[in-house]
Amino acid sequence: MKSAKFKLNKSILIGILFLLLGFPAYAVSIKAKLINPKKEIAEKNLSVLIFETKKFAQTDAEGNVTLEFPSSGEYTLRLLRDTGIQEIRISVGNEDESRTIYTEKKSTAPKSGIVVEGEREKTVASRTKVRYDEIKRMPGTFGEALRALETLPGVIPNIGFGGGANGIIVRGANPAANTYLYDDLPILYPFHLDGLTSVIHNDLIKSIDLYSGAYPANFNNATGGIIEIETVDSVQKTKGAFQVSLWNTTAYAATPTSGGKGYLAIAGKLGYLDKTLGASGLLPEGIRLPRYNDSQIKYVHNFTPEHQISFYNLTAQDNFAINVPNKPANDPTSSQLALLGGAKASFGQSFRTTALRYTWIPGDKFQNRITLINFDPIGEYNVGVGSIQGKQYQRGSYVGVRQDAYWTATKFLKVDFGTEVRRFSFRDYGTEVALRDPTNPSPNPYNSANPDFVGRPISIKGISPYYNAYTTLHFKFGNFLFEPGARYDYVQVTGNGALTPRATASYTFPEVGKGMTIYGSGGDVSRFPLTTNFNSETGNPDLRFERARKLSAGLDQKIDQVWQVKVEFFKNEFTDTIIDDPYVSTPVGLNPDKSQWLSQPIVANRPLNYSNRASGWSHGYELLIRKNARPGTRDWFGWISYTWSQSFQNSNLYQIYDGDTTQIGGIERKILAAYFPNSVEQLAPWDRTHVANVIYGWRVNEGFQIGGRWSYLTSLPSRPIVGDDGGRFSNPLNGLTYWNPQYSNNPYTSEYGYVKRGTDYHRLDVRFDIFENYSWGYLNWYLEIVNVYMRKNKNGYDFDNSKPFSATNPRENDTFGTLQLPGGTVIPFFNVGMEVHF
Repeated sequence: MKSAKFKLNKSILIGILFLLLGFPAYAVSIKAKLINPKKEIAEKNLSVLIFETKKFAQTDAEGNVTLEFPSSGEYTLRLLRDTGIQEIRISVGNEDESRTIYTEKKSTAPKSGIVVEGEREKTVASRTKVRYDEIKRMPGTFGEALRALETLPGVIPNIGFGGGANGIIVRGANPAANTYLYDDLPILYPFHLDGLTSVIHNDLIKSIDLYSGAYPANFNNATGGIIEIETVDSVQKTKGAFQVSLWNTTAYAATPTSGGKGYLAIAGKLGYLDKTLGASGLLPEGIRLPRYNDSQIKYVHNFTPEHQISFYNLTAQDNFAINVPNKPANDPTSSQLALLGGAKASFGQSFRTTALRYTWIPGDKFQNRITLINFDPIGEYNVGVGSIQGKQYQRGSYVGVRQDAYWTATKFLKVDFGTEVRRFSFRDYGTEVALRDPTNPSPNPYNSANPDFVGRPISIKGISPYYNAYTTLHFKFGNFLFEPGARYDYVQVTGNGALTPRATASYTFPEVGKGMTIYGSGGDVSRFPLTTNFNSETGNPDLRFERARKLSAGLDQKIDQVWQVKVEFFKNEFTDTIIDDPYVSTPVGLNPDKSQWLSQPIVANRPLNYSNRASGWSHGYELLIRKNARPGTRDWFGWISYTWSQSFQNSNLYQIYDGDTTQIGGIERKILAAYFPNSVEQLAPWDRTHVANVIYGWRVNEGFQIGGRWSYLTSLPSRPIVGDDGGRFSNPLNGLTYWNPQYSNNPYTSEYGYVKRGTDYHRLDVRFDIFENYSWGYLNWYLEIVNVYMRKNKNGYDFDNSKPFSATNPRENDTFGTLQLPGGTVIPFFNVGMEVHF
């Protein structure tokens, strides 16, 4: 009996010893083939993590992989896709075997809701994707994931206060030519007026895609880039977050609903920069920093596996004001704004997007989506500075119905197609401020003799339908993918439309590294004009769509599971760009001044003010070296992005240059301008030849994370100032002389146009995060330091209008990055805050 007990205990001890040593007593090997039955393809080059053993494996080009297990039992396989983690539970027996593992269910989804096992394939050409977990705590973004756009290839950030992403330049396009989408729904602007804070709560963001080339045909209204923000698509448990920083407070809550058939997510933000930095005494008197708020609501409910509804409501509101006091003793040397004494200005903007979406998935091969949208953007301003006197209110809302469908026609062909109908309702009234001569590079707000600024009375109200339709064909033969597509947009009020074909082709070599893809894309994209531009009373009703032709080619090499190198070359041509045009007119038209309609309702040569004359082009190349974090692990991540580019523009307007003494009347001048534009091509004012970013982040352990970001930018080009106007005009409220800068007006000199560059820009940002973990969630304390080595970065040139032109006026303009305390001490700009997740 003792002997038997001893043998039994000895076996147990040996088993425990093997376990403690981590040596498998009975190892089991499975040769698996991973198959996606819905897509009918093998899961090639896919990283697989056995969660219990923390061992990695990789499928080959046929989806084959060998998995090692220490013993029989239940195991969790984590499939590490670019879009996130997918988990599969498998049972392992006592013997080695071969089996097929299906990564998606063959049967329909359970009654609890629609199962989404991955995402619809997206184009590889001119698209860069960033995941939320990699960008949320990126230094220099002040916790705003959306500002990671500044670090992507092909993007030039618009440097200013906060650095914000409101005006990023995508491959040389005008910074106002981008479109931002939230789950394919429009938002008017991505960042609040402080340039620091986005209008979308971080915890709602799943990933961000930047399309910088000939984007897919389901997108529209951008000659620059498409920024697609994808939000969370599931909520497994009730959770929330609360964050407080120096300039805003944010909150977020989400919970499953209807027994797991859906979920509700709510988020919001309140800004108070005017109460913190604005009350510090560091700003000139009379400036009231921006106030803002925003909110986001998303509700999803699955009636059955085939039928789903989603409801969205997004809002944002911003305003700021300037009221410069006109003191009895005005001294420009002691007050930065003394010269503008008496100036007043206010600006406000807001939008609301409400949508109801119905998704129908009758089977594995077809999906249809219908979306009802109400988009309500509003902008207004009130300004009074010398001859600049204007007040305008703009509202261009629409109600629309959009349909998007995805159909797997055959093994080799998938089809996307959709249509949309909108009913625009626009309202625009007040006094629009405009330049009398848009070619004047130095208008003077105090020119009382012949004012450089004019006010145009506006009172516009109208309704117009808008229609569009698109389709994209996805042909796939082995490793070759060809995706031709086309789109047509039509605005009835202008009677103009735009047909924009485009195509992408790619071929993948799976045996090169972990997959090498070569690709190319090209096609046309368009953007429709604003209501102020095309209205029939003070605008041009015959304006066409702005257009861009985009061409690109590149190579995407996956070195292993986490390393990637991508190189892409591009060229863009911009045509029919809308511009202020002082020469375009109609022979006979309504008097734009309605107060004269009784005495003179009809006028000859009525100015149309806008035309499609402007053009431009850009070219360059991009490099991205990227290491992705392994999903579900505390792995470091980062990337190096570099862009070389050149951007050019031409107004194609007639200009009167120095030495032109031709005596031509007004009508003759307009005829000459219509047929003989003589403007010359110049560098675009937003051109930067070199842009580089180095990003690093590492979650050291459960309680600490560090990150770094280094950015380098070639300086902006500017027009050299060659003199002043002699101080001919002054502020009538305080008598201070206003010296107006003068620029070369001879296109044959080296000082004409945007030819002068200053000091290059670079800075280092770091961020430290400390986590306190509890059973209910965690606290995140963070410190973000911008411009660690306190470099006095410059951004263009600044002319001091209180002084005449001299060797020290103009001088390079200091830009965002440091703070100067009242005693003169300079410190880096910083942000400190606390975030609660539960």
